[in-house]
Amino acid sequence: MVGWPYDTGAARAKAAIAFVRSGPASAIGYARRAILSDPISAQAVSILGRAELFSQHQLEARKAFQVSGQLGWRDAMTQIYWLDQALQDENYRVAAERLDALLRQTPDDENRDRFLAAVAATPEGRAALAERLKLAPPWALPMAYDLRDLPTDALLQRVDLMRRTGKGVWECAASEVLAQKLITQNLLDDAQSVWALNCGSAGSLVYDGGFEKFDMLKPATGFAWQISDRGDVEIAVLKNATGGQSLSLSNRSTRTLPILNQLVVLKPGRYRLVWRTPETPLTEARQILTSLNCTFDLSDAVEGNAVAGKQNTWSRDVIVDRQCPARRLTFWLPPRAEAHLDNVELLTEY
Repeated sequence: MVGWPYDTGAARAKAAIAFVRSGPASAIGYARRAILSDPISAQAVSILGRAELFSQHQLEARKAFQVSGQLGWRDAMTQIYWLDQALQDENYRVAAERLDALLRQTPDDENRDRFLAAVAATPEGRAALAERLKLAPPWALPMAYDLRDLPTDALLQRVDLMRRTGKGVWECAASEVLAQKLITQNLLDDAQSVWALNCGSAGSLVYDGGFEKFDMLKPATGFAWQISDRGDVEIAVLKNATGGQSLSLSNRSTRTLPILNQLVVLKPGRYRLVWRTPETPLTEARQILTSLNCTFDLSDAVEGNAVAGKQNTWSRDVIVDRQCPARRLTFWLPPRAEAHLDNVELLTEY
């Protein structure tokens, strides 16, 4: 072996092989040789600490990790050891710092979800993690996106972490993934709170009522607008002079159809739905029907009332009961009808 016994890399390799083949106790001697060759190597000291720890030499392991902990933050085993110690001591600030150090190196670490769940198991732990997340570390995004096989309690931990962290760390796309996962599990209030944090429209309960983020090529998720996939329904995005967007809706079929809809979570109460029909003749604008029901129910779809003093603006008042926590806000068009749609708002306590 090149440089042996003075090559710390060779000694560390022998320690690792011995650990696997013969057990942790057999690795201690090689680990000590590695330290003699390079006493300021955090990795060498960490290997000794790991060997001592798995040999049930708790005091010796602690001494080794105390040293490696002073030699930098890049050794994963050192961070894991002190993460575990901090959790045992209920020192959640240190636990969050150690986990942050670990995940900054490997955001997709195979143990990420397990470690996150351990630190986030208490409100104090989630508060400490939120302080680290406010710095927008590289593991913040995969934490929000990669939700495969997470149990419900872990999903709700992520929700609370997002709430505590606040705006500015995640874009709407990250919230879409978690919100959709929550919707499929019927956790609608939590889904809405996550969506509203990073995707919400101020002052309205409707997301993207002005269609500025509307993208027909992107699959709709969460609380975004969903469009009909029928071949006899046509939807086009129109650009106005100021750079904004509106929609052109057309129903070529022989029956009334739902053209556009959005999932909304509403508390019981009185609401007012408002929308505009720019550049649409009055007779055609009147043909737009709206419903706000638990399902796509044409029997609930009615015309709007023209708003006095506001050109091309319509409204409808709705009373929401406790029949269902989530409802479909749907725009319908009768046969052979077409119209432009913009500025959809759903307001409460009018």
